[in-house]
Amino acid sequence: MIVVGALSFGFVPQAWAEPVLVTVTGAVGKPNRGARDDFADALFVVHGIAFEAARAFTRVDLAALGQRETTVVYDVWPRPASVRGPRLADVLAAAGAPRDGTVTVQALDGYSFTLPMEMVESTPDMILGIEADGKSLSIGGRGPAWLVFPPGLVPGQEEDHGLVWAVFHLRVSPPEEK
Repeated sequence: MIVVGALSFGFVPQAWAEPVLVTVTGAVGKPNRGARDDFADALFVVHGIAFEAARAFTRVDLAALGQRETTVVYDVWPRPASVRGPRLADVLAAAGAPRDGTVTVQALDGYSFTLPMEMVESTPDMILGIEADGKSLSIGGRGPAWLVFPPGLVPGQEEDHGLVWAVFHLRVSPPEEK
């Protein structure tokens, strides 16, 4: 009965072998999924994120991009964290994002931080972490993904501002027209 009801509304869910952790929208040249589905993509609806095509990444997809590990610590933290995952630049390259413009990294709660693509490209330790201290990140902790980078990277950065945790969405914006 549920299936019949779902089909009557035209809902056909995207089939993934594993859960999608991060979705890249905006200026994406290598999409692997179609437009937002208002039923299946409830979190995107809640946050007002519309898209016609996107690149979705599972944990396996992110792990296949190559892993970097970095240890970061900020004054407000009780201890250092050893974070492992692909470079943010590699995730964006796999999505076919342009090398200029900006990327906005968004958390499940709506918090977001925007970075210029030049900074993303030039910072080897800007990681989209999927593990911390040898354990997979999970929702309820700092997962499904966690953007980390060295202290002092962003001019005027206060404490650990910009280290977005609970990341589920990356929005790529092309450079502004001049």
